[in-house]
Amino acid sequence: MSNNQIIKQNGLPAAPALQQIGTNNVAVSNQPGATVNFTYNIHYPQSADSTAEMMIAIQSFSTEYYQLIVTCDEDVFKDGVVSVIANRALTKYNVPPEIFEKCSALTEDGIEELKRFPAIICQENTEMKGVTSPNQFCMLCYIQKVMAAGKNIKIAFKPIAPIQQIKLCDKRNAMFFGLNMDCAITDLNQSAWSVRKINVFEAFKEAGIPGVPMPV
Repeated sequence: MSNNQIIKQNGLPAAPALQQIGTNNVAVSNQPGATVNFTYNIHYPQSADSTAEMMIAIQSFSTEYYQLIVTCDEDVFKDGVVSVIANRALTKYNVPPEIFEKCSALTEDGIEELKRFPAIICQENTEMKGVTSPNQFCMLCYIQKVMAAGKNIKIAFKPIAPIQQIKLCDKRNAMFFGLNMDCAITDLNQSAWSVRKINVFEAFKEAGIPGVPMPV
């Protein structure tokens, strides 16, 4: 399959369908009844088994933990690689103790464990105090590779479904995702890599966010 894909989410537990469209372009849309429908340019290299790979990732996801990766990278969804400063990645202050012990050193086993956690990757909010542009989208993703690069950690990922980021900023919804929106500098205003002990798929349901494929 080429770099040109279309991803359609319909809220069913199956993985998204992928099919070819134009040059270096990905359209992401929901079926009728969903609320997200947008198109954006993204360099999204795919192998011939990308659909199977995504299905396997979704079905193997943990329902106990999810990871939140906030970045200031402008091209994060174009490049499919997100960078986090090493001293803000998986610190003892932003992951459960059991995850810190198993994963923070980024051993081979630790990285394999992290790959099982669904990831929400987002750019920093455009404003403070839990406010961001309604045109800003984050992405539910699965992690493919984690690499140390000097003072940074680089995380290669593949997108699964877009989420309007302002929905995570809503104080009621933020509670379901374990996000702090009660101060000027919120969890979505600072670049960091954290792990939350929360079933993110239940959080999507409670927040009324449709179009997210879920493990069965």
